[in-house]
Amino acid sequence: MSNEPIVVEVDSGISDLLPIFFEQRKADQAALAVAIAAKDLIAVRRVAHGMAGAGTSYGFARITQLGEALVEAGREGNLDMVVRLTAEFDGYLSRVVVKYL
Repeated sequence: MSNEPIVVEVDSGISDLLPIFFEQRKADQAALAVAIAAKDLIAVRRVAHGMAGAGTSYGFARITQLGEALVEAGREGNLDMVVRLTAEFDGYLSRVVVKYL
């Protein structure tokens, strides 16, 4: 896995909303960790559904893609895939850098 930054260009008009957006994504990380530990795929799907809905709205299409994939993995009962996708989500959040337009 690369440690290169992931630069995402975002409209400067939403700059005041992004701290809240990222706080919620950190809450998603924590909720996914708890759900995985409990093998609670319903909780995974609930959290992932919120990720899928929020990502593209703020300019972060990859969060939407990961959320959709997590919903599907949860629906299929594929905990191993949930773990892999959650790790990818964690890596994405640790590397994303916002560039305001």
